[in-house]
Amino acid sequence: MASTSRCEYCGGTVSSTDEHCPNCGAPNPGYVADTERHVFLPKTIEELKEYCAERGMPLLKMRFFIGEDFREPRAFGIYRDGTNFIVYKNKANGQRAVRYNGPDEAYAVNELFMKLLDECHSRGIYPDGRSQEQRTAYSQPRKTGAAGCLPLTVFIVIMISVTILAAIISGIRHRNDGYYGIGDGTVYYRYGNDWYYSQDIGGSVWYETDDFPYSDYEEYSMGDEWDSDWGVSDFRESSAWDEIQESHSSSSSDYDDWDSGGTDWDSDW
Repeated sequence: MASTSRCEYCGGTVSSTDEHCPNCGAPNPGYVADTERHVFLPKTIEELKEYCAERGMPLLKMRFFIGEDFREPRAFGIYRDGTNFIVYKNKANGQRAVRYNGPDEAYAVNELFMKLLDECHSRGIYPDGRSQEQRTAYSQPRKTGAAGCLPLTVFIVIMISVTILAAIISGIRHRNDGYYGIGDGTVYYRYGNDWYYSQDIGGSVWYETDDFPYSDYEEYSMGDEWDSDWGVSDFRESSAWDEIQESHSSSSSDYDDWDSGGTDWDSDW
């Protein structure tokens, strides 16, 4: 499965299948020759959030809390506390087992990411690509069947191309996601082509709106990361963000039957 990132030199969208940036020609450090077997590894909490959102994962139903110190029973999570990153599991009895507590964000994220994949795989869901059984089956030599059937190699190329195209389109659509302000205390958040705003000082309510007040919205960018000095809550910790994730999950039947009761909540991890 191909993944996308931003070029370190021009900020353009780059796929893991691109040896060089298609915009400026710079070398792509994330280039992977065999994208079919590549598992994209998020290295930050924000990248992990994006990974889950792009795949329509209903994190509330799955009991994964990314960027949140969630205290109720039956939960996996990761959050930042000062310079340290804490990965945890809240057992069925409410007892917390800390998997990692340290300064290495990439290591912490990977710990939770691997657990997320493990929970998905145990339910027959493969957000990182096909299962090992499927890969083995597809790798066996096959003869072309009845007239009109595509050869296996052509079929694989088409499927990989479609996956790459979808990832690139998603990257383009969300490249301007982030916070924007016009100087009157109102903070806006852009997600894809949708806009939200908040004026509740110290509150957590975000409202959907039709558009940003000005067409040249990029000139009013406040950045990708939330700052508590703005006086509004973090959009990605709001109910509006939760609703976006839930709406994405409604289009993916893979997670419709997810039952958190299938998780071993009594073990340490």
